[in-house]
Amino acid sequence: MAAVVFLPNMGTLEAEKGQTKIPSDMQSQVANNIEKHWGHHISNTDQVVLVYNNGNHAITKTQQTKINNKIKDLNKHADKYDIKGITSVVDTPSAKGQLISKDKTTELVQLNVSKKDSVENVNKKLQKGGKIDGLKSYVTGSEILNDDMRLSMVSGLKKTEIIAVIFILIVLIIVFRSPIVPLISLLTVGVSFIVSLSVVMNLVKFFNFPLSNFTQVFIVVVLFGIGTDYNILLYNQFKENLADGMDKVTATINAKKTAGRTILYSGISVLIGFAALGFAKFSIYRSCFAVAVGVVVLLMILLTLNPFFMAILGEKMYWPVKNLKEQKQSSALWGILSAKSVEYAVPAIIFVLVVTLPFVALGHGKLNYDQTIELSNDLPSKQGLNVVQKHFSKGTAEPSTIYIKSDHDLANEKSLMEIDRITNQLRDRKDVKTVDSVTQPNGVPLNQLYLNDQLSTLTGKMGQANNGLSQIQQGASSSSFNGDQLKAIGASAQSIGQRLQNIQAASGNGSSVSGQQVIAAMQQQATAMGSPLNAAQMQIIAGALQQSAAQVQAQQAGLSSQLNGIASDTQNIGNNTQAMATQLEGVQGKLSQANQGLSQISTGLGQAGDYLTELQNSPAASKTFYIPTSVLESKTFQTAVNAYLSQDKHTTRIVVVLKSNPSGAEAIKSVNQIQNQVKQNLAGTDMQNATVAVGGETATIADTNKIASSDFMRTAVIVVIGILIALMFVTRSILQPIYIIGTLLLAYLASLSITRLFSSLFLGQDMLTWNTPFFTFIMLIALGVDYSIFLMHKYQNILPSAAPATRIVHAARFIGVVVLSAAVILGGTFAALIPSGVMTLIQVAIAVIIGLLILVIILPILMSAGIKLTYPDDKSKLKNK
Repeated sequence: MAAVVFLPNMGTLEAEKGQTKIPSDMQSQVANNIEKHWGHHISNTDQVVLVYNNGNHAITKTQQTKINNKIKDLNKHADKYDIKGITSVVDTPSAKGQLISKDKTTELVQLNVSKKDSVENVNKKLQKGGKIDGLKSYVTGSEILNDDMRLSMVSGLKKTEIIAVIFILIVLIIVFRSPIVPLISLLTVGVSFIVSLSVVMNLVKFFNFPLSNFTQVFIVVVLFGIGTDYNILLYNQFKENLADGMDKVTATINAKKTAGRTILYSGISVLIGFAALGFAKFSIYRSCFAVAVGVVVLLMILLTLNPFFMAILGEKMYWPVKNLKEQKQSSALWGILSAKSVEYAVPAIIFVLVVTLPFVALGHGKLNYDQTIELSNDLPSKQGLNVVQKHFSKGTAEPSTIYIKSDHDLANEKSLMEIDRITNQLRDRKDVKTVDSVTQPNGVPLNQLYLNDQLSTLTGKMGQANNGLSQIQQGASSSSFNGDQLKAIGASAQSIGQRLQNIQAASGNGSSVSGQQVIAAMQQQATAMGSPLNAAQMQIIAGALQQSAAQVQAQQAGLSSQLNGIASDTQNIGNNTQAMATQLEGVQGKLSQANQGLSQISTGLGQAGDYLTELQNSPAASKTFYIPTSVLESKTFQTAVNAYLSQDKHTTRIVVVLKSNPSGAEAIKSVNQIQNQVKQNLAGTDMQNATVAVGGETATIADTNKIASSDFMRTAVIVVIGILIALMFVTRSILQPIYIIGTLLLAYLASLSITRLFSSLFLGQDMLTWNTPFFTFIMLIALGVDYSIFLMHKYQNILPSAAPATRIVHAARFIGVVVLSAAVILGGTFAALIPSGVMTLIQVAIAVIIGLLILVIILPILMSAGIKLTYPDDKSKLKNK
């Protein structure tokens, strides 16, 4: 009762603390931390996407009006929906190409939503508030999808609990031919489960105990699985004692002493297996440590509550069965397998290896890190994601964001030039669909930031000046002249010349990197990777860099020289024009001479204008970044600054949409390459010490891949060593534990390969999910060790004076029925995970069932053959036995 009363709200705890936790020094978490301190009212927000779709037909004008009105309504009631920012075609027309699909059937509205409310509540509010009559609307995004996965696990768990209870009840009734034993078993295991869950959830609530979406699921299947197995062992021993004539109290004490010792040994081995997960670094792996807590509670309750019922009920536990002796059973299958393996030990081992090793050699193949496959296609968030991937690039719904955090203000020409250069380099990648940055918001470069746009402005002013000169020429010819007008033109020409010199200086003094700086950066990276450059390699690189630099310098020198020349000429024209104006004012009689001079000036301006026009249209000018102070401080550019620079302007973000599935292996590879590329591109610049981190779903999956892969091997070694040591104490042997571990590993590896084939043929999934191998490993190794302990404990206590080979055959025959019943119970409990609809649980269930099937066949074979080869005895002595 206390456990139920003090049980915290599990849904709230799982939502708040059950998410995958990655170490804070990994790139996705560094990016998340930068995003939390971004400012501009979007710190600590989630990105959510509203999707509007008109099927296979283009969105009509009427429907577009409805969408625009809905966006205005969301803006108006932003507080109601916890919206901190909206990106749509209404407030950002330049993003139309990214927010409306090419076939015009789908439109996106990107939202930044506060994290103050639960994702589940935000999803419900937006689903209701974002609906538009006549259009399909969806709410999706990585956080929405992750929360839907959590809810799917909760829903699947309810199905699992009901199915497991019904299955166990039916199997126990068949095994014991009594309705009372199953009820007592379910009662004791059920109490263990409730108490365990309450203890674990309170540890989570008050002590930040590791928790994940899988914790409760595996507590259920493990406790109901092995709990029922232990009860079968205990109830069988109690029944044998009663059949041998013991009274119910004596039978209870003996059963607790005999079977209880086996249960305790088995439980401790399982406990060690799951407790070893406490050393894991990855939160999902570490969260299974909670099962160890459950095993401790289970052992305590089974070995106290069960004896109470046994001592009270006695033979009535097995009602309506009256003759308990008739129920004594043995396993013919295990008896035959063991006997033949003892008789033909080496051929038996070879047979097992020939059958299993081909599957082991196949391996489990590549793993699938796409968590969306865990979700049913009936979920609106999954449907929305599918719509986006169908009508846009697959990466549109879950873009990757590159954060570059510097120690200085980035709102200056030099830093912006570097950001623009990196943006262009990322856009040139074949795996990238679009790139957005402060200089190219919404994937479109700002023309004002490039030299050709500046030259266009200057050539326009030169044209105006030339037109003015033409008018003055006409005035001079008609003896009507205004000297002030000519002076103004001269001043204008001088201004144009000065601006050209400024542009020339900017293009000539742009950020450059020496060859030695590049070589030093490459040497540093190569040394970090363990392969420093040698002298010959450095000489080759230096030569290539020198040749490349010469080409770049020649282009820059040509452009700089041309700009310098035309600037000088233009200023000369301005000076001459003003001098001419002075002459005309002083000497009205020399109009003919002045007119001739005006004609020369006009020709010079025309030639300069033509030259600048030609330069403006050149490829060099279109790629040369230059931002005047007037543009830097303009309202238009400040909009981009607010969107892509943090509030303190020390951090910029570059949003990258990949062409591939953001959860796929190709995208993971791309994200890792992009981070390294950006770091290399900043080497030698004033941002070379900046922090570079990639955020988003793909980066999170990439980091999950890294830590899961490394932590799996480390944790697996700890688990195996822990169980190996426990087995040495139980069996009082060194070789027997090695045989047992080898058998378990063989069953595990073969089961994974077969599960992958099964998934491909019947589930439509060519790959196993990324966490299926780990969960299968821990379940088969930690739980499968039970059956080997059952067998070896029986072997130690049966016919002590007989030869080892004889004892193992008898032990296999008598314990086989218990092991097979227990395997059916455990397999059936895991089978209850299949209706959950969650792919990882389905694959783990199938792998464990296949592994158990393999194990109950090869365990008596390999253990019996191993005993025979380790302890050879006289064949005639065996026959007499």
